[in-house]
Amino acid sequence: MGSTGTAIVIGAGVIGVTSAYALARKGWTVELVDAAPDVAAGASRGNGRQLSYSHTGALASPSLVAKLPKLALGYDPAFRLSLRPDLAYARWLASFIWQCRRGAYARNTLECSRLASESRRAMDRLLDDHALSFGLRDAGKLVLLPITKSVEDARATLRLTAQFGQPQDIVSRSAAMEIEPALEGFAPQFAGAVHAPQDQTADCALFCKRLLETITKEYGAIFRGGMRAVEIEDGNAESVVRFANGDAHSASMVVVAGGHEANRLLAPLGHRQAIVPMKGYSFTAPAGRKAPEVSITDSANRLVFTRLEDRILVAGRAELGESRAAVDAGHLQAMKRQAQAVMPHAADYSASDEGWAGIRPMTPNSLPVTRKLSSSLAINVGHGMLGWTLAMGSSNRLAQIVGSPA
Repeated sequence: MGSTGTAIVIGAGVIGVTSAYALARKGWTVELVDAAPDVAAGASRGNGRQLSYSHTGALASPSLVAKLPKLALGYDPAFRLSLRPDLAYARWLASFIWQCRRGAYARNTLECSRLASESRRAMDRLLDDHALSFGLRDAGKLVLLPITKSVEDARATLRLTAQFGQPQDIVSRSAAMEIEPALEGFAPQFAGAVHAPQDQTADCALFCKRLLETITKEYGAIFRGGMRAVEIEDGNAESVVRFANGDAHSASMVVVAGGHEANRLLAPLGHRQAIVPMKGYSFTAPAGRKAPEVSITDSANRLVFTRLEDRILVAGRAELGESRAAVDAGHLQAMKRQAQAVMPHAADYSASDEGWAGIRPMTPNSLPVTRKLSSSLAINVGHGMLGWTLAMGSSNRLAQIVGSPA
């Protein structure tokens, strides 16, 4: 590769695959590469499977500030904050705390909601053009709010994001149980819930595979697995990507969409991004006698319950600063115990699988970084916990920024 109009996308998770699709539609000849042998091998494989177009609040919020000492000391089992002697990480934490201001939270949440709305429209257009099958279901979503203050905060956020047209409302505890009868078995009390009837669930990994099939068949894209990028030479008319096997591929546009590992390639070029890893877990188990049909987010315990036909997927935990993707058996068991404590009849927890862990790339303001860094280098990274939700929108923005090939 190397002729005018060629693009290499590094990273074949949902961000990389949707970036490849958006560029191919613009007329680029796309090569998608990943260190793994297949697409969606990382954070896109075992995520919560929720397309949360309505639930876009930034992680850095005023309500989080008071909890920071507890997080740093490890007293919150669902959200852990790693502390280590790392200057870049310390700067990230300082910026994150700065983003907890009320005005910053409002701006970040509003911008994320705008991008989520763009993403939903882009997904609808994609499915109008291509009959992809990946388990998409209009399940709706209930975000459970533990106390009256959280209900008030949610109501303020809904007023802020209402302009983007995602239907949602605050409902009482009793109304939430009418919407989803399985909540009658929900152990903790909750003060109310946000109901988003049009939020969806789907299989993110299957989506990536189906979309890859489309862009290879209809747009001539090429996927190369087992290709670990180790260096980028940022040129003027084109950039060169060097791989661990000794190969070097050139293109007139290189897009880094490698999630939390993006700085491994970007920092040597002077383009370090404010991104840190955040580990999350999930497991699946057979559906129980009170398995929910509606997607449930238990905001107090940071747990998500998603129905997958005859199984339930439970996702949770946030370990900020943790980059090791291996499943920690103790942490997974703690999450299983918590899930069983709050929704004891949602699943047959004794028959759950071995679990999964993945790393999400977090920015201080919870907004992805989608921009052109030079005439032949661009990035689409930092989508955090909403990568599946924001993928189509941010990739469309990438294609608009990069433009059509000359």
